[in-house]
Formats: sequence, structure tokens, C-alpha cells
Amino acid sequence: MLCVRHLFLFVVLFAGSTAANAAADVEIDRYVEKEMELNGIPGLSLALVEEGEVSYLRAYGVRNSESRQPLRVDTPMELASVSKGFTALAILQLEQDGAVDRDSVVSEYLTELDGGGWRGVTLNHLIRHRSGLRRRHDFLAPCCGQAGNLDLDSAVRMLARADLESTPGSTFSYANSNYVLLAAVVQRMSGAVFTRYMRESVFQPLGMHRTTSQEEVARSWEGASPHEWQWGRVRVSPSRFLGWYGSSRIKASAEDMGVYMVSMLDPVTAWLDSMSTHAGDSNSHAAWWDQLGPDYDLGWNVSDETEWMDNQVVLEHTGSLWGADTAVVLAPERGIGAAVLVNMGTSRAGEIARAVVRSRDGTPLPEPHRTSRMEIPDTWARIFLMCAAAIFGVNIWYGLRVRQQVRLGARAWNASTNRMIRAVVLVILAFILVLNFYWGSEPPLPALPATIQMALPALAASVSTLLLVAAAAGLLPRLKR
Repeated sequence: MLCVRHLFLFVVLFAGSTAANAAADVEIDRYVEKEMELNGIPGLSLALVEEGEVSYLRAYGVRNSESRQPLRVDTPMELASVSKGFTALAILQLEQDGAVDRDSVVSEYLTELDGGGWRGVTLNHLIRHRSGLRRRHDFLAPCCGQAGNLDLDSAVRMLARADLESTPGSTFSYANSNYVLLAAVVQRMSGAVFTRYMRESVFQPLGMHRTTSQEEVARSWEGASPHEWQWGRVRVSPSRFLGWYGSSRIKASAEDMGVYMVSMLDPVTAWLDSMSTHAGDSNSHAAWWDQLGPDYDLGWNVSDETEWMDNQVVLEHTGSLWGADTAVVLAPERGIGAAVLVNMGTSRAGEIARAVVRSRDGTPLPEPHRTSRMEIPDTWARIFLMCAAAIFGVNIWYGLRVRQQVRLGARAWNASTNRMIRAVVLVILAFILVLNFYWGSEPPLPALPATIQMALPALAASVSTLLLVAAAAGLLPRLKR
């Protein structure tokens, strides 16, 4: 009878727990679907890890808004800057093999960085975004169809020219170029092409079989198409700017991200064995996340004063492209992690991932939130285009008026020295403005959202035309009566 009572109690408790989990899962579904509806998100996949296993795995919506093919949990999606954590793993693995040392100067592995401000910059400085590089340096590395695009050796040569803005190790400043250089270190010190090394030595050993850093492979696996707002509607993005190797470009399925998080939530995972050796014997029994430096380390934003998780350690990273948004949030002391992959440029993945993690301790999910339209590049594209149209209208009106006044004899040619100088200055400014948008802008025009690529040059052209009209009008002054 005692055994029967114990069995009955176990069944009741198990059934109650299952029912509670099912109710919580329904709430997650409602929350995610409402977020997608409010923000026009075509597809979203979610992986949740608890107590060493994937407890929730779901895909919502479509992978392509044109074909309407459903998104699946094994559909590869852009990770954007979440890719940095995988590059850091590659560096740790090479350190474990004795090929690199994070405390060594980077010029030991990349000889191009042996002069100027690069002296004293170590691999650890790159890993922690403390090298002195800034975001403005990112586009020194070729991108967007430029010569040498995605060539890591070319990127190293270009970044060697960077004017580092601070003493190595002194200041945190997030820059993609730090991890581009780390990818170059991986390629040179492993002797393998970076994409191949990541596939054979990182993704496959982790058990991530639908993860790649190669665009053509992702297409063969029917990867999710990127989307962005275009003239007030969500459409498949024509932009092919996906960042650089090392800092971005990895595509992974939600299923694989679940496998990845299970590994990362293991305090003594073999993947991070070199942490103990690097930290010294005094920390050899500490969990790997307790050995991370403050602020940012190994591809993670690190916080141990997070109010929303009772001031426990939280590791997180978001990634954003014009056509994708990604977030991974780990609460390692609770053994909980969530990954949210979105096939559209938005800013909601991080908030959704945090909300799902919080909800596992009974905290109610928040009200779904609509992204402010002013945070969407397409809104600014429409504003720029309206401004351009208005300025073109003014140009036409004023030009016709000046022409009419010349015909009526109210204006006449007067090319005095001062007027010629003013006209030449205005013409030069007009051409500089146009040339800068097409050849000198940072980021380059092809790296911008699709509608901005159209609207910004139109605005520049309208302003340049206004300058030219003003130059011509200055040489045709009104006659005194």
C-alpha cells in the first residue's frame, strides 16, 4: 500500500508539472505570435534549454514571405554577431592545442600588425574588444562586393592601417574588426581555411549539423531568407551584406542552437578546459563563466549584477543585420538558456529571449511590444525621399523663376570675381556630396538597407542640385531698377 501511495503521489506530481509546463508553453506561443504580428516578423524560431536538455523548441511563421514555405526548427538562420562566440571557441581550441596563447601579442600570429599602435595588442584584447579598434574601423575590411571581400589576409592588411584610439587593454569599445582579426589568426595558425576549420573543428564536434558559415551551403539547406521593411511593407531583402568572417556570417538552426546552449551551460565542458589552465590552478575548479572578465569576454556580454535575474551571472549576445535579428541569453547558475532567431531586421530578439528566460521562474511574460517606427530604417528612407522630392520641387520652381526673370530682363549675367569664387565653391561642394555617397561613405552604400540605398543618394542629388542652381543664380543677379 505504501508503494501504491508513493506511485500515486509521483503520478499526481508529474501530471501537475506536465500541465503547468504545457500552460507555460501556450503562453510563450501567444507571446511570440503577438510579437510577430505587431512587428511584421515573417519567421521566428526559439530554443529553450533547462537542466541540461532542450525543453522547448519551436518555429513560427515562414522562412520566405514570397514562397510561404514554413519555417522549421532545422532551418538555418543568420546569427549575425552571435557568431563571435564560435570564433572565441576556435581560439580556445587552438590554445588548448598549444598553437596560440591569448596573452601573446597578435603580431606574433599576424605579422602585418607589427608596427604603430599595434605593439602590445594581445589576442585577449581582441577577444574582449579592448584593442583600441572602433566601429568606424570595421569598414576598413573589404565588404559588399569590394575587391578582397571576405578575404581574411586582405582584411588584415587593411586593418593594419587603423589608427587605434586607446592604449591596448584600457578601454572597452565593441568593434567587429576585432573578431575579423581573430578569424585570421584561426586560419593562419590552424593551416585550414577559416570556413573549413569552423565546420570540421567547431560545428561538427559540438553536434551542430545544420550550421555553416558558407552562404551556398545554407541555400542548399533551404536557409531562411532575410527580410526588411521596404516602402512600408515587409519584403525579402535584396541586401547581401552579412558582415565578415569571425564577427558574423554563421547560419544555424534553432535545433543546433539548443545543442550549443546545452554545451555552454555545462560548467566543466571540455570545450572550455583551457580556461582553467589560463586562469591558473586557483580557479581550476570554478565554472568557466566565473573565470570570464567583466563586461565582455569570449563572445559574450557578461553581467553579474542583472536585476531581472536576481543579480546572478547572465551571459548574452545579440546580433543584427538589415535582414535578421538574433539573441542568445544564458543564466548559467539556473541552468537556463534561450535562443531567438528572426529572419527580419528588427530589435525584438533580445527582449523576447530575456522574457522567455525570466518566465521560467514564474515571472509573467510582458506585454508584446511594437518597435518604434522611427527605429526602422525604412521610415527614414521615406522621410529622406520626401525631403528629396520637396527639394527637387523647389529647384524646379526656382530654376524656372530665374529663367523667366532672365527673359524679362530682370536678371543678367555678372561674372565678377567674387561671384565666380562663390559659384565655384558651390559647384565643388555639390560634386563632393555626390562622390562621397557613392565612393567615400562609411559604411559603403551597398552595406545600407535597400530603401536607404535609394533614398539617401536621391537626397544627396537634390541637395547637390540645389547648390548648382544657387551657383547659377549667383551669376545671374537681379538688376537694380
